[in-house]
Amino acid sequence: MTVSSAEAQSSAASSSSPAASSATGSGGMGSAAKSSISASGKTVSASDKRMMMELAQANIAEIETAKLAEKQTKNPDVLAFAKKMIEDHTQASNELTQLAQTKGVDLPQKPDSKHEALARKMAKLSDQQFDKQYMANAGVSDHRATISLLKRIQTKASDQDLKALAGKLLPTVEEHLTMAQPKK
Repeated sequence: MTVSSAEAQSSAASSSSPAASSATGSGGMGSAAKSSISASGKTVSASDKRMMMELAQANIAEIETAKLAEKQTKNPDVLAFAKKMIEDHTQASNELTQLAQTKGVDLPQKPDSKHEALARKMAKLSDQQFDKQYMANAGVSDHRATISLLKRIQTKASDQDLKALAGKLLPTVEEHLTMAQPKK
């Protein structure tokens, strides 16, 4: 097995500092798609890694569509919601990134193609149409999907730290959904 200079440096850094970021790789245990190995030698299952990636995408999508809302909306309620989404999902993203680093998982850094296409479409809408679509998609639909993902993580993940993070984030995401739903 060959070790790249980056992996060697990361390995050297992790042995000298427990806070150093971990290296990913197969480590003779199969492909990186099957598992990720952190500097501590802990393996993250492929399923847990996928759920971490999905959660990262959810945070990225919320942040990016909220930034678009800040530019597009003239509605103070929609603007306040967007600002809260940026704040809360940035915090959640930072916590997930920190966890992923300790587990040797590289997370995506940009929106997936589905959310990029939706953002392009939404950017062309008029003010009221934009607000309606933003609250329906990013506000309601995406938060329902994220709640489902967090509940799945809590029941299906094998990594206890990932389960704990899901439990911590769930009440905030449920609050977001409540805020986004049309008032009766």
